[in-house]
Amino acid sequence: MSPARNAGHQARPPDFSPREFRASLGMFATGVTIVTARTASGELAGLTASSFNSVSLDPPLVLWSLAQAAGSMAAFANGQHYAINVLAADQQALAERFAARDVDRWQGVEFVEGVSGAPLLTGCVATFECFNRSQYTEGDHVIFVGEVERCSRRAAASPLLYHGGRFYTEHPLQGSQADPSAPQAPDDRFVGSYLGYLLGQANHAVYRDFENAITAQGLTHIAWRVLAVLHDAALSPDEPAGVAIGQLAHDVLAKQPTVTKLVQRMAEEGLVALHADAADQRRTLVLATDTGQRIAAALIAQAREQETTLLARWSPREAETLKRHLQRLAQGR
Repeated sequence: MSPARNAGHQARPPDFSPREFRASLGMFATGVTIVTARTASGELAGLTASSFNSVSLDPPLVLWSLAQAAGSMAAFANGQHYAINVLAADQQALAERFAARDVDRWQGVEFVEGVSGAPLLTGCVATFECFNRSQYTEGDHVIFVGEVERCSRRAAASPLLYHGGRFYTEHPLQGSQADPSAPQAPDDRFVGSYLGYLLGQANHAVYRDFENAITAQGLTHIAWRVLAVLHDAALSPDEPAGVAIGQLAHDVLAKQPTVTKLVQRMAEEGLVALHADAADQRRTLVLATDTGQRIAAALIAQAREQETTLLARWSPREAETLKRHLQRLAQGR
């Protein structure tokens, strides 16, 4: 059955770029799922998806969507069953792994087989075992509607959240509550209280050990930021990877001519690939190569480990509040 359309009328052409559209969609906070299946030949398939929603209570229906170009399309389109695993707050690493390319997503992952053979991941807050009821092609995605045959949940568990391109292990607004600790007396000394100086000290504390890891890869700080931005852009298998040079310059806090020369050199070193736009150099797309992705992934793992050490004495709420306020400061709010 084809979806109903508004016959005789057409939508106005969009006045925004794909990147702007994606950023706007990111303002809708969602949970995070991993959709899993076992093919007829016994192979495991799985991917991270936030495009999950309920459709009907009677019969029990849910939906999710997958890019037509996704490598796992055949596994889900041709199979009769799949499972939707809603991730818990402590499963961010699992979400990132099942969103990454060129990795063994299933290595060491604990799961049990569902009633129809689809893998049910251990530790999730909820699972939905679905019959592959129907599929609808819309634009560059296929919408899957699943009829739920079994479902389960962990009532006391907290879900992993996704908003604005970031994962949250607590609700973002929880950190807005007042800190119960007693306020400290103000420091009248300029050096000890000026925001710019404090941020500089904090930046040094965060980067002083990590700088060695960046240097060991033969990278400058700007080159490292380029790879980090491209790594994030490639996280979703449902979207085309690549960032325009103009946007990349904005994201890495550098001037466009500087970034243009840098990415050209990084392309010669095999770290990035360039898809030139003859009409406007700022719109040249930059993509990380497999080598660039591996280096970025290794550095990101080191950065996360160092961050965990630095924030070991902070509660998760305090750490999330700190990041949220720094984001607001960076955005001029």
